[in-house]
Amino acid sequence: MVESAIERWSLEVGWCATHSLILCEAKLPDGTYQDVMRLLAHKLGRVRVIVMSESDLEECYSEAIEMGVFDVIATPCRRTDVQWIIMHAVQDHAQRQPTAEAPALENLVDSP
Repeated sequence: MVESAIERWSLEVGWCATHSLILCEAKLPDGTYQDVMRLLAHKLGRVRVIVMSESDLEECYSEAIEMGVFDVIATPCRRTDVQWIIMHAVQDHAQRQPTAEAPALENLVDSP
């Protein structure tokens, strides 16, 4: 989980080069997911962002999707819901990267 939008992201610009998924809270200690999205504006084709939100999901969802967020999850939520969304985000990323091998999706979900 991202804990600090401004502090962490401004220091770790190169971090996104090796990651395809970011899971963050809608409200962070020193900002919001919007700050993260602005910092990632040039990386949106390579990074999928999933936002966890406790607020009005309908309002947050529309705004987040317009900003390029992959999906918004209302909290509290079930673990399986989060796993399903993460699997689809990773799969979407892999499909848009023709030279990269698709990650093994079974490694993303705990065995029953």
